[in-house]
Amino acid sequence: MNKLEVLSILDQYGLSAKKSLGQNFLCNDNVIGDILDLAELDKTTTCLEIGPGLGALSEKAVGLCGTYVAVEIDTRFQDRLSEVITEQGGTVLFKDYLALGKEDLPDPSMEPDVILSNLPYYVMTPIMLKVMKDFPSCRKLVFMVEEEALDRIFARPGTKQYGPLSILTDLFGKKIKCFNVDSGSFYPAPNTVSSVIEIVSEGNTWDPAWIGFVESAFALRRKTLVNSLSSSGKYSKESILTALKALGIKETVRSEELSPSDLVKMYEILNEGKDEN
Repeated sequence: MNKLEVLSILDQYGLSAKKSLGQNFLCNDNVIGDILDLAELDKTTTCLEIGPGLGALSEKAVGLCGTYVAVEIDTRFQDRLSEVITEQGGTVLFKDYLALGKEDLPDPSMEPDVILSNLPYYVMTPIMLKVMKDFPSCRKLVFMVEEEALDRIFARPGTKQYGPLSILTDLFGKKIKCFNVDSGSFYPAPNTVSSVIEIVSEGNTWDPAWIGFVESAFALRRKTLVNSLSSSGKYSKESILTALKALGIKETVRSEELSPSDLVKMYEILNEGKDEN
C-alpha cells in the first residue's frame, strides 16, 4: 500500500485520520514486508493485531495465518476492514483494546503466538502492559513505536528512564530494536521517526502479577523501595526489610537501583506461601 492507495481508500470510504487517536496510516510496502518477515506468520500461527487502521498490514497478514483477529477502536473502518480481513477469513472486533476482556474474543481461551501493533505514544505503555498481562505465553510481540520511546523501553537500572515498562518487557523476553521508519512512510506524516521493535519470549515463565508489584515498587520513585512498596498496603516494612536482608541488598535502596531479576526475587520472597492453604 502506497500513499496514493491510502488517499484513494480514504476517499472511497469517506474517511480521514483522527489526530485524537494518533492515526497515521502506514503506506510503505517495503516496511510492511519487513514487519511481516519479523512476525514469521504461517498457517499454524494465531495472530492478534491491535489497531489495524486501514488494514495495510492486515490484508497481507490475514492470509498467512491460521487464525487472525484484529481489534480496532474506530468503527468508521468497518466497511474497509470487512473487505480486507473478514472476507479473507479473519475476525475484527470494534472495541477499545484497553477495555477488552478475554470473554470478548471469538475464543476466550485464545492465546496468540504473535501480536502486532503500531502503538500511538499516548497509549503505548498501557497497551503493552495489558498485552503482557492478557497473553503471558505469547512468543513474539512486534510493535511500532515512536523512536523517542525507546529510551523508556530499553532503559537500564540507575537511569532516569528506568521504570516498570523497561523492567516488565525485560522479564517478558529478549528485546530488539529492528529498524527505523521515516515519517514519509505514513499518511499523514507524523513529526517523529518511528521504530519497529520485537520482544521474543525465551520460554521463561512470566507472571502477570509482576505488573502490580513493579508498579508499586515505583509508586514513590523518590523514596526508598521499603517506603514505596509498603505504601501499597500489601507488604509491611518489616517483611520488605527481611527480604532485602535475605538478598544482601541495603535497606536504603531505591527501586531504580535494582535489576529486573532482583525485583522478581523480592516478589518471590514477599509472596512465598501466600497462595498455600
